[in-house]
Formats: sequence, C-alpha cells, structure tokens
Amino acid sequence: MTMCKRTSKSSRYFDVMFCAGFGFGFCLCFMAITYYKLVTDKFQNSLVLLQSQTSSLSVANTAVFSPLSPSPISSGRLLCWVLTSPNTLWTRSKHIVKTWGRRCDTLLFLSSKPDLKFPGTVLALETEEGRENLYNKTINAFKILHDSYLDKADWFLKADDDTYVIVENLRLLLSRFSPNRPVYLGRRFRQHVHQGYMSGGAGYVLSREAVRLYAMAVYNGTCTLSTSPEDLELGTCLQKLGVPAGDSRDHQNRETFHPLWLGSLVSPEDLLPKWFHNYNYYTTKVGPDCCSKTSVSFHYCKPLQMYMLEYFLYRLSPVGGHSIKLHKTRGETTATETNKSNNQLTSFWGFDKGFIWNPL
Repeated sequence: MTMCKRTSKSSRYFDVMFCAGFGFGFCLCFMAITYYKLVTDKFQNSLVLLQSQTSSLSVANTAVFSPLSPSPISSGRLLCWVLTSPNTLWTRSKHIVKTWGRRCDTLLFLSSKPDLKFPGTVLALETEEGRENLYNKTINAFKILHDSYLDKADWFLKADDDTYVIVENLRLLLSRFSPNRPVYLGRRFRQHVHQGYMSGGAGYVLSREAVRLYAMAVYNGTCTLSTSPEDLELGTCLQKLGVPAGDSRDHQNRETFHPLWLGSLVSPEDLLPKWFHNYNYYTTKVGPDCCSKTSVSFHYCKPLQMYMLEYFLYRLSPVGGHSIKLHKTRGETTATETNKSNNQLTSFWGFDKGFIWNPL
C-alpha cells in the first residue's frame, strides 16, 4: 500500500515537471522565433535604406561629375551638315557617322561628288574641290538646305570633317535661343567684320530664320560668290542682312566652340599660335579655363582622337573628383605635385612629342 502511494506521487511529480518543461520550452521557442523575425525585418529595412542611399549617391555623382546633361535638352530639331570631299569622305567623314553624327536629328555630308556606298547621306554640290572653292560650296550647300530641309529642322550646324561636336551641349546652348529669330553662333572672330564672324573650323550654327534670310540673299544677288575664306564671307553677308552674331560663351564667359584640338587649349603653358590670340573676339584663356564644361566642338580631330573623346564623354565615369590628392586642399598642394601634374597632362595630350601640331 505504501509502495503504491509513493509510485502515484512520483508519477504525478514527473507529469507536472514534464508539463512545466514543455511549457517553458514552448515559450523559449516562441521568443526565439519572435526575436529572429525582428532581427530579420530590421536587417531588411537597413538593406533597403542602404540601397536607396547608394542609388541617390549614384544619381548625385552623375549630376556633378558627368560633363553631359543627364536628360536631353529640348531645343528643336538639329540638322548637322558636314563639308567634306571625295578624298576625305572615307578617311574622315565615316568616323563622324560612327561617333557624334548619330546624335543629330538629320546628318548630311556635302561633297563635290555623290557616293552611294557611303554609310550616310552624301549630297553632291555643283562645285569643284579646293580651298578657293570653299565659299562656293557653302553657298550651294545652303541652297540645298533651304530648298529641301528648311521645314525639317530648326537649327543648322555646319562642321568640317575633322571637327568633333558634343551634340548634347550644343542642344543646351541652343535652348537659350529661338529658331524663329535670325541668329548664328560659334567661335567668334573679330577681324574684318564689325560684329565679328564665326570660325569655320570650330563649326557654326544658324537658326532656321537665318538660313532663310541668307538663302534669299544668295538667290537675289545680295550675297555673291567669292574666293575669300568661307567663314569670313558668310559673316560679312550675315552682318549685311542684320543677322546678329550671338554669344555662345557659358555663364562664366568661357568659350564653347574651339577651332583647335583640345590638347593645345588645355596646356598649362601658352602653346597657342599668335593668330589665335589676334583673331579671338574675346580675351583668350589658356589652361583648364580655356574651355567651358559644356564645350560644343573641337577642330583638327584625327579619327583616333574622335574615338578617344567618345570614350571620355560617354563611357568613362570618374568617381570622387579630379584633385591631385583628395585629402589636401588647393593651398596645401606643393609646387612639386603641381609640376608633376602639369607634366603628366603635357605627356598625356602629346605636347612632349609634337602631337598636337600635325592636324592633317
């Protein structure tokens, strides 16, 4: 009897302990699951926040360091026409088709002979080749543009076949003007014409209304054929017609159209030819301040240099800026470091090898 009572008490004791242990274990499991869920949610929220901050930083870097606008500028339809020749159509102009030319709304190549095999539209002009015939080619080119394309474009850019154009920056510049008013833009020279004229090598732009006025002047004999330089004669005629020479500089008065290759302009030393200083309408600057951050064109570009610019502008994405050492201020930068940077820049652009003075 006594043994039965002890066994019954022992059984109840173990039952109570089993239930208590089971309950305690259930509570621990519930707490562990709840804690895991809280930690997981917090981690996911932190990850989302980090991704959002990274995305914002990426957008900010694009806006600050990219030389181009992140979104297209509404400035109207842009027609680009390139003055070329049968001898340079396949050695120069074809590289424009593969680089900056594809960003124009309409791209035309004007030569003395047609070429149906060329991967672009080639229009034949009724003129002979040669530097003395450049203005005659220009006159005939504007006749074609007026008769066949005046209602298909708002702006008309003329470029040589060794000129590189940053079309996005050109659209930004043109957004400040109306194509319905006469104006023409480019690198302004001051010789021979009172209001100045635009360098042919740097390229120049005429509004639709300016093209209409000029073509009418050619048709009625107000502006006639000449053997004088093409850009000078065009500027003389446009001044006679009252077409103003617009200011294409940026808000810091830096030039956007450049009649020379970039390498000769950004040199820390003045390697520019004397005529360049004499012809510029505005004061010439050398070094990094030579050129606007929204520059439009560079002249004397070899095909390889066009592809270099394509890479630098549209593929290379620098991060963190361009200072010599990011942890030092400009005042803390030593003269040795500055000279080293200048030497690297000189070597990179080919100053030490005579690279920039062979544009042909």
